[in-house]
Parts: sequence; structure tokens; C-alpha cells
Amino acid sequence: MTTENRLSSLKHDLHPAVVAILENIPFGVVLVASDGSIIWSNVEGARLLGHHPASLAEQSFPAIWTALAGGNKTALFEQLSSVMAMRMPTAPARVRLRNGTATVTVEWTCHAFDQEGHFNKPALVISLRDLSREEELRSERDRLAAIAEEAPSPIVELDREATLLYANPAMTDRLAAFGYRPNGIPAILPPNLHELVTHCLRSGEPLQGVDVSLPNANFSWILCPVATHGLVRGYGIDVTKIHKAQQELIRSAEELHQANQRLDEALACAQEAAKAKAAFLAMMSHEIRTPMNGVIGMTSLLMETPLSPEQKTYTTTIRQCGESLLRVINDVLEYSKIEAGKLELESLDFNLRTTVEDTLAQFAQQAAAKGIELTGLIHANVPLALRGDPARLRQILTNLLGNALKFTQEGDVSLQVSLNEAASQHAILQFDVTDTGIGIPPEIQAKLFQPFVQGDSSTTRRYGGTGLGLTISKQLIELMGGHITVISAPGQGSTFRFTARFERQADSPLSLTPAPDLVGRRILIVSHRESIRRILDLLVTGWGMATVLAHDEETASQRLEQAFLLASPFDALIIDVPMPSKAVSSHDGWQWIRTLRHRPGGATVPIVLLISLLQRDIAEEAAQIGAVSHLWKPIRHDQLQDCLRKALSLTGKTIAPLQAPHTVPSTFARDLQQATTSTSPRPRLLIVEDNDINQKLAARMAEKLGYEPSVVNNGEEALHALAHHHYDVILMDCQMPVLDGFKTTTLIRQREAEVARRLEAQRGRVDKGEIPPVRRIPIIAVTANAMQGDREQCLAAGMDDYLAKPIQLETLRAVLHRWAPPANVAAALPEQHNSEQQNSTRWMDDPEIFDAAALYASLGNDSTLIHQLMTLFLEQHQTRLAEIKAGLTSQNALDVERAAHTLKGAAGNLRAGKVASVARRLEDLARQKRLENAWPVLTELETAMCQLVQVLQHHQTESRTDSPTFKQAA
Repeated sequence: MTTENRLSSLKHDLHPAVVAILENIPFGVVLVASDGSIIWSNVEGARLLGHHPASLAEQSFPAIWTALAGGNKTALFEQLSSVMAMRMPTAPARVRLRNGTATVTVEWTCHAFDQEGHFNKPALVISLRDLSREEELRSERDRLAAIAEEAPSPIVELDREATLLYANPAMTDRLAAFGYRPNGIPAILPPNLHELVTHCLRSGEPLQGVDVSLPNANFSWILCPVATHGLVRGYGIDVTKIHKAQQELIRSAEELHQANQRLDEALACAQEAAKAKAAFLAMMSHEIRTPMNGVIGMTSLLMETPLSPEQKTYTTTIRQCGESLLRVINDVLEYSKIEAGKLELESLDFNLRTTVEDTLAQFAQQAAAKGIELTGLIHANVPLALRGDPARLRQILTNLLGNALKFTQEGDVSLQVSLNEAASQHAILQFDVTDTGIGIPPEIQAKLFQPFVQGDSSTTRRYGGTGLGLTISKQLIELMGGHITVISAPGQGSTFRFTARFERQADSPLSLTPAPDLVGRRILIVSHRESIRRILDLLVTGWGMATVLAHDEETASQRLEQAFLLASPFDALIIDVPMPSKAVSSHDGWQWIRTLRHRPGGATVPIVLLISLLQRDIAEEAAQIGAVSHLWKPIRHDQLQDCLRKALSLTGKTIAPLQAPHTVPSTFARDLQQATTSTSPRPRLLIVEDNDINQKLAARMAEKLGYEPSVVNNGEEALHALAHHHYDVILMDCQMPVLDGFKTTTLIRQREAEVARRLEAQRGRVDKGEIPPVRRIPIIAVTANAMQGDREQCLAAGMDDYLAKPIQLETLRAVLHRWAPPANVAAALPEQHNSEQQNSTRWMDDPEIFDAAALYASLGNDSTLIHQLMTLFLEQHQTRLAEIKAGLTSQNALDVERAAHTLKGAAGNLRAGKVASVARRLEDLARQKRLENAWPVLTELETAMCQLVQVLQHHQTESRTDSPTFKQAA
């Protein structure tokens, strides 16, 4: 008889409820036919036998069992036959099953199930119980029981009368050593033991720190009540050594206090002497610098007079030596001013980008001469309009960049500025100066910021310098409220990182914000330097442009041709000159650009060139090969924008940003309209977000998903918009100025309650059927936080759902469709959106979502069984999701783990790999008790499940209509 017939017969004999119970009990149940073949097994039984439930059918139980537990297969079959004949169950027996490297202890029994002799009905029921956990608990119990006996500290057990009932060996030793008090209480126990025991039992709380002092010993006791037995357990700690150490510490502290007083007096004298010395040094440095300026100035004048070659050589040497000496004197003067406390920072308004770019520009010639790529980047969220001392900041950057170029022979030197901490009135910035130079050994790094210290004597001889620059920079940074560190290794370059605190000006724009006329433009960036590609990518994407990167001309040609074939050409090219090629001449790059003009996709694309300062003579050649514009490196923010606008033939007019909704008069009729459900084919979405980039991103996503978005900047504007317009759903940012998301949500819910009360009052005067119930507008929290408790805080504030940044399109789709699904998205969207939606459903044929071919192959092309599996999954998937969500809400990790495990197995059977993978991640998080990280995974699971359900429904429809497409896919 076939497996399918056996299963059908089994389902006929067993009530579905019985099958469901057997599937969920924590015991393995295996039904065996009279010939020893397995008819059916629940999940736990299959697990213990090391098989999938579906693969056990028709297999020999004696063969599988003896393979796992050992023994004779024939003898086991005879034992099973005896159970069938005698109808007497076997006694529980323990065996160790070995499945690969894993070993499990199992208790098994066998019962007779049916004796009518039907071949297609089960004859035996074999139950399996996993004893691994019991063995662990028994071992743990034995281990804990031995703790008291082996403990080095005394442990006692006392009854209500403070009578000693138990003493561990350590306590017995103490009794022998210290004896008893006259009242019969052991000497090491508290003398008022009876009162302590009575108090402990009455309060039900442990007593800690009960100290006992003996002439030669000290003990501290903890008394813990055992209320169920009317006992008290005492745990003693020998603190004799601690007591002696405390006494020594008290004596040492007194001596140290007296020594500190003497040191303070000596330190005051030393500080006075140091200040006097620093003041003298500052004065002397100034006095020395004055004549040195004269020496250098007069030497310069001398060089302008007619000199013989020999005289010119001598004069040049004098000038160079004078300049070197002046640099040393300037460093000493700066250091002495700082040491004397005479250096004060200025507080001036300045533009950070101008300061950084000007500092980089002064090293451009030096970097170009050495063939070093010099780059700078201010990250997008860094404020530009600051107040502080730009001259001192430039001094620090000049020192660090100068050192980086000095100790780097090839490669890159970069300066990056990022936001370390932000507040409304100030900002702490982080500056990273990174090079690919010689590196610094660890033993030198520890003393690097000490005055007059360099790597070693050979460094000083080869590169020059006094070693004062870093010391001065460190002290200037500390005056700015920051600190400096170095990350380096010999031969691997160095990164000098420092922070500095600056005040923010009243209107302080961020470094990178979307440029409306550049948003959406596609740019191909071509450079053999990774640093240049990275900087350009961060810059132009910060302006809202889309980028593709290429590291050589061959890759760039491929990208251009691909874009041409896909009818999605690039709007412009940025090419770094020289191009990488097999030849040493950079003019091979020009040849490639000329060839580019004759290739698909490259004939008319505008080109912007990046040129080194040493290539100023090639501007004319750049124009000849069709370059629209060019700029010198290092890259300046505004110059690059101007070049791109020129290349794109833009007039410079910007697109108006999204505005807050306009206002209309407020009436009760409008409130009533807001309380009902909208009939618009495109649901209206209110986006409450203060960040410009996030606003544009959310609005664009909403449009792609078939919603009509409106954008406001904070909670106050959101309340104003809701007072004059109807919205179907709200995306609410949690952290905003003026009025944050939590307070805004509370006010919205209060307003809804007020409208409900007013509607209820109207129902007393009109027919109740004329006024619909008040609609609660769904509010979805959007926050950058994803820590434990954030979701609960949002829900407690009255929000309905939760999204963690960064928001993915499919995640947003799942959440929005859950609360406000579009009635007809395809009809509501413009034509271009329909095409985008068609592109977004390419996953319908994705085998990661549903591999129909693999499913048919695994089930022998049984269309009926496959249809049943699909139907069963579609009927039960919502239940599993509800169980997971309920478990997360109640913080029940076990419920989440079980539901996710069941869903994982069902999806795996269907060959739905994506759902199974996400469910497995959710199961792992629940097993690790990390439910705070599970909510984003649940959202991902819901998205994958939504896709799978659509695919299954699509396949079922094609199956019912006998679709050739479905048959071919199968």
C-alpha cells in the first residue's frame, strides 16, 4: 500500500484533534505497522530519530533504531512482534542514540495499537522521551549538593530556637578551633543569635553584615530564612585578613595625608618656579625672533642684488638656515606661551568648509610634486557656521597635514571631519588626518606628544623638525575642549584623530544637503584612486545624485554601455586624470576619452575632469577632447557643484521644497469629515520629519507605494495640518524640535477623543445611522533608536506601529499596507509609477521566495499534495504571525521560538527559502532571549510573508485554470 494511502487511512482513523495533540506534545510518538515499517511520526519523534517527518514513512523502524542505538535488528523486530502478540507494553528502557557526533539519552516504550492485522493500520505505538535535560538537572543537583560540603567557608543550619542542626566540614573545623561561649553558642557565631534568628524568620528577609570579632579572628555572617521549613541558614566569611588590611589602610591613609600636605607645599613652589621659567622662555624666544626676522629679510633683499653664483649659493643657504631657525623659535614661543598660561583662544564666526579647504589648498603643490593624492571631506551632518578660533584650528591642521606629507612618500593623505556630538548651542567635531606613510612604532606612540620627541634620531636627521609641533597641537586641542590620539603601525601609515568643541551660529547649515536641481541625476565616477572615488561618491550622493563607480577605463566603458542598453544613460561623467592604464603616460587616458566619444552611451555625455596642479597646461587639451569643465585637486565643494551644473546645463534655479498643507476654515463639519474613512483611491500620508533628506526619501517612497504624501517639519505643524486636512495614516518621527513625536501623538489622541465626545453629543439629536463612528488615524513611529523599550515607549504614547531607521521600501510597504492599504494602487498611480510597480514585482519569479521547481521535484510532481500544502499554509500563516506578535508583546520568548520554529518548518517544506530564513533568525533571537532585537526581524518576516502569499495565490490560480506557465514552472 502506498504512503499516501496509509496517511489517508491514518487521518481517517485518528481525529484531527488527536493528530494536533500528538504533534505538540513534548514526547516523540512513532506509529509502526506490523511489518516494522514506520507509518507516521510527530516532529519530536522524527527529531530524535534524526530524520524529517515526511522522510520516515515506509522506512524500517528496527533498521533506524539499531543504527542509532546499536543492537541486533532481528532481535528488535522479534521484541516488537512479541508486544503485538502479547499486547503487553515493554518496560521503559534507556538507550543512548548516536546521530553523527551528537549523543542523546532517550527513554522508550512500545505499546500495542491495533491487533486486527490490517496492513495499512498502525500496530505499535513507540514513545520516545528525551532525557538529556533530566541528566543535566540531576548532575546540577549533585554538584550543588557538594558545594556546601566542599565550601571553604562555614555554613550552618539553625532551627527557631537557634539550635545548630547542621554544620559543614569548614564550620566543624572552626568549632574545634574556637570552641563555644558559656551559653552554648559557638564562639564564631553572633552572641545574640536567638534574637537574630527570630527577627530573620519574622521579616522573611536575609540579614547581612552580622560581624563577629574574636581576639585573633573576624567573621561576617549572612543569615537567610527558609520559611517553608522554619529554618535559618547561615553563611560565614572569614574577614580576618580583610580586617587587618583595613587597619593597615587606615594607618597608611593617615601617613599619606601627611605626605600629601608636604608634597602640596613643594608643588606650589615648583609651579611658581615653572611659571617664572616659562615666562622667561617666552620673553627670550620673542627677543630672539625679532633679530632673526631681520636676518631673513635682509638676506632676501641681498638676493635681489647682482651676485656671483658663489655668493648666491651662500646667500640661499643663509636664508634657508634662517627660516629653519625661525620655525624652531616660533614653536618654542608657542610652547612657552601655552606653558605660561598666556595663550587665549579667540571666538570668531567662521565657515568650517572654507577653513578646511583653504588649509588643504596650501599643501596642494607639495602633494602634487610628491605624487600623493590629497583629499578632504566634511561629512554630511557636520554644521558649517561655527564660532571659535579658526586660526588655531588651521594651525593644528597645518601641523598634522604637514607631518603626514613629510613622512609619506607615496599613496594618500586625507582629512575627514565628522560630527562627534551635537547640541543646539554647540558641536564637538572629530578630525581625522590619515596617511599611508612610514608609520609609528608602539613604543614611540606613548611619548609622541612630549616636547622635542620624534620617532628616533634617524627621523630627525632625515626629515628635520624639533618635535614641538605635536605638543603644541595637543595643548591647543585641549584648550578647545578636545583630545588627540594616534592609530599607527610601522609601514602601515598613521591616523591622527582629534576632537574640538565649537559654538554653533544661530543659522548653521549642514555640510551636505540635497540640491534640488541635482537630485536624481546619474553620475559615473571614474578614478583609479579609491580615496577619490569615495570622496566624490559621498559628496554627490549627499546632494541627492545617484552614482556608479569605476576604477579603470575598461570598467567605465562597460558601465556606459550597460546604461545605454538599459535606456538609462548617465547625465555626466567625472573623470580623474591621469587614468590608470598599462602605459606609463597619462595621455593614454586622453585617448580613451576620445575613443569614448565613438562608443554607445559616450557620444554626448558631458565630462568633468579632475586635474592635478602640475597639469595646468592640459586645460586646452581637455577642451579638445570634449570635457565640459575641469577643476583642480584637492576638490572644493562649491567648485565641484558649479562644474556639475555647467555640465548639466542647469540655470541654477532650485526646485521649491515640499510645503506644509494650506489651511481652510475650521468647522464641525470638517471634524466630522476627518472622523470618517477617506474614499480617495490614493491614501493620504502625513510625514512628520525634521530632516530634509529623510523628508524627501519618505515622500518618494510613499509615492512609489501608491500614497499621496504631505510633509511637515515638526509636531506643531502636524497638528496644524491635521486641523485642516484629512489623512489616512501618519509617519511620525520621534525626535524633533518644537514638538516631538511622543507629545504630538498624545495631543492627536486627545483631539480624537474630543471629536468622539462631540459626535456622541450629536447622536442624541439626530438619527444614529447618519453619523459614522470616529476613526482612529494610524500613527507609525519612526526612530533611529532600536533598543529594548523603544517600541514599548512608542506604543504607550498612543502610536500603532514602529519603524526603525534606515527604512527599507519593502518594510515601509508592509507597515503601510497593514494600516492603510491602497484601494487600487495601480489605478491611483501615474503611468511612470505603474511601471515602477511592475518592476517592484519581479520577485514573483524569485526562487528565494518560492522555488516551485524544487517543490515539485521533492514531492514527485504530486499536484494534489502540493495544492493541499499551499492551502494549508495560506490558512495557517496568519495564526503563526499572530502568535509571534503576541509573544513579542508579552515578552514570552518561548512562545516566539515555538511559533517561529513551526513557521520555519512549514516554509521550508514549501521551499519558501526567504520566509524560512527570516523565521530561523527570529527563532534564534527568541532562543537567545534577545526579543528587543526581534521587532525589526518581525517586520522583515511580514514583508517576506506578504510576497510569499501573493506568489502562492498566483500559483494556485494558475493551477486551477490549468495555466501552461504554472506547469512549466513546476
